[in-house]
Amino acid sequence: MTIIFILNPLAQLESTLRSGMKDENTQPIRFSIRGKKWPFFAYRRQMKNYYHLPQSRKLYTQTHYKMLRQILMLVLIGLGIFVFIHEINHIANTLDNFNWTNFLTFYLIVIIFLLAYFLYLKGFTSTFRTFAFSLVPPLIYIIGITSFGFWIKFSIIAAIIFITFVLSVVELYHLYQRVVYVPLRYYDVEMQADVYANALFEPLVYNETYTLCAEFEIKTDEKTFNENFKSILVYANYFHFIIAAYTIDTQKVVLHVHFLYKNHKRIEKFKGFLESKFQRSIPVNVYSDYNKASYEKNFFHKDAYIVARAQYLANLLRDLEIKSKVIISLIVYFENDQQYQMFTETQPATKLSEVSIDGYVSAKIDMICPNNDFMIEKNLRETLLNLLIFQGKFVRLNVFY
Repeated sequence: MTIIFILNPLAQLESTLRSGMKDENTQPIRFSIRGKKWPFFAYRRQMKNYYHLPQSRKLYTQTHYKMLRQILMLVLIGLGIFVFIHEINHIANTLDNFNWTNFLTFYLIVIIFLLAYFLYLKGFTSTFRTFAFSLVPPLIYIIGITSFGFWIKFSIIAAIIFITFVLSVVELYHLYQRVVYVPLRYYDVEMQADVYANALFEPLVYNETYTLCAEFEIKTDEKTFNENFKSILVYANYFHFIIAAYTIDTQKVVLHVHFLYKNHKRIEKFKGFLESKFQRSIPVNVYSDYNKASYEKNFFHKDAYIVARAQYLANLLRDLEIKSKVIISLIVYFENDQQYQMFTETQPATKLSEVSIDGYVSAKIDMICPNNDFMIEKNLRETLLNLLIFQGKFVRLNVFY
């Protein structure tokens, strides 16, 4: 038997250095393969999904549309498999002896499966758009093998490439213009203002990179602001920052914006953009909100925000013509078990032992109620009042059916 001792000659030095440093300065190096801007790109996906919501809604509300979409998808998959099996020998020969015809056959198979994927994922519009662009390489090849003169071929192919380039630029422009803002709208008594919090950003609030926040105070009326809001959203989409919320009172509009933690220059440029839009000086308050304490105080933990969030999620179910009752699920916590026990005497709750640490008690509250705004608000406000009485703290809300 062999015993191996592994010694670290620098262990004493490491311990000495660690004892004189803060804990946050002795953490191991961390990095994310998602990149620093992952919250923004996740938010952009949320916007894209909401943009395609009308087609997704048809899957729930129009049976014939759903059947047509499924049948065409199966036809495309079957066609792709048939062509692949039929041409597999020719495709294999391309690896040894390159041939444009065999290459285009392989290209055709890839496009067929890609069209089936887009039809499944996004619907007919994106499928037709993909199909139109996929015709360009075969069209160029067909023109190239015709008996036309060289300059005629060259002119036609150049024209096709130019038109494709122009259409690609137009599509890219429309891609950045494809922005939506879904507000959680309510009136805040403390602010004395109408609040329009970003519903699509809510699941991404807690992140480690978009922690630089700014509040832009625009002295304008609601009509003028709404006329310019689309261009503000497009600007934010292009330069990768997020409009988290905005408030409107009788004198001003306040934009609450989240930027990448090191992007101070973009705040100044956005300030200049707003000043050029509204033709006036715009004060800005910049601060770091790493733990989202400011967002929680101003929006996330307000009773009116919680009610508006639940009603928004329930409305999505109504839009999909899901008419069953809804389950409003709250995740909360209490500072000790006594508070939790007193709360459960007034309302049922389930203790979440796996996430109850350091004396804090986490719990889940499920409420079943009809899917209408009045009943949802009534049940939620009663529960939130009980939480206030027994010093419970709100964490997260979900709506199920």
